[in-house]
Formats: sequence, C-alpha cells, structure tokens
Amino acid sequence: MKRLYFLVAIAALQIIIGSILILGAAQPVRTSQDVLVVSGSYYHFEFGILGTGRLSGNFSELQGRTFTLFVLDDGGYASFRDGATPTSPLFRQDGTSVRFDLTLPGSGQYHVVAVNLPARQELHLHADVTAVGLKTGDAIVAFIVLVGGLALVGASLMLSVWAWRRGRSASPVPPKPSMDPAPDPPSDPPQAPVPDSPGDPQDPPDDNTRIY
Repeated sequence: MKRLYFLVAIAALQIIIGSILILGAAQPVRTSQDVLVVSGSYYHFEFGILGTGRLSGNFSELQGRTFTLFVLDDGGYASFRDGATPTSPLFRQDGTSVRFDLTLPGSGQYHVVAVNLPARQELHLHADVTAVGLKTGDAIVAFIVLVGGLALVGASLMLSVWAWRRGRSASPVPPKPSMDPAPDPPSDPPQAPVPDSPGDPQDPPDDNTRIY
C-alpha cells in the first residue's frame, strides 16, 4: 500500500505542475524597447505557438526615417534571410510608424522584421510587440508532465485492483452448505426378550393318596 500511495502522490504532483506550466505557456509575451538597428542589419522578433494565436505591435522610427515592417512565417523568413524580398508575407507596411494586429493561422514559428529598404540604413526604433498563444517550448514540456501524471494515475489504479484481487484470493473461502438432506438418526438396537420371572412352585396334584 505504501508504494500505491507514493505513486498517487507523484501523479498528483505532476498533474499540478503540468497545469501550472500550461497556464504559464498561455500567458501573452510582450516586449517594449528602444532598438538601434545598425546599417546593413534589421530588427527581428521570433515567436512560436501551438494552435492559433494573435500578434500585435506598434513600431516607430525615432529619427523619422522610413522603414518596412514584415510579419512572416518560417518560409517567408528563410526567403528574406537569403536576400530575397518575401512575396507573400502575412503583413507588410512601409512608413515611419507602423501599427498592426493580426490573427496567426496555426502552429509554427512567426517572425517580425523591421528593415530600411533597399539601402538598409541605420534605424532607431521603438518596438512594442505582443504575442498571444501557447508558447511552443513551454507547452510541450507541460504536456509531457501532464501525460506522465495521468500515466501514473492509470498505473496506480491497476496496482490497486491487482492488490485487491490478490487479497481476495488469499482470504479463506468458507465451505458451502451441503444441499443433501440430513441422514436419519440411527435406530435403537433390538432388545432381547425379558425372561419370565420364576413363580411359586406348583403343588403336586392331589390324587387322594394318603400315606400312613
């Protein structure tokens, strides 16, 4: 029984920790900072989610210089990183100040890129980005912990059933009452005949014989 209680305690602890991790993975991620983008480089913010999510932001160039803001998936970012201009970004806008708010279509990695095109001049940006969704890394860890806890619950139930069956088979089974009728009581043995008690001796018959 001690082993069973230990497994139940570990399972409950894992389920609690997994639930806390799930709540943490669902918390929004927000960054707000002033960023110096050196000449020839670009601003990059990456966020991975499981399922759908939302991405919003507000960017402004502190010196009034024009820049281009992209929101890209993995494929679009790989194309941009290779030097090509993304042909189908999730979002694109040029200006000295850009605001966006869009729904992310599904699980994956997403990228926010701010760059001065085509010269890639130096930028002084104020970047404010908020991402909402299950963060990939935290969510995977939480699911692993939860599944482990549920597996321990199943193992505990199986162990308890096995222990119950084992205890039941080890207990003595009372004999079943017999359905046969009770035998008749034995009859008394036959008694020997009682002999007649001897009576008084009979006088000889009187034949009128006299002895003188």
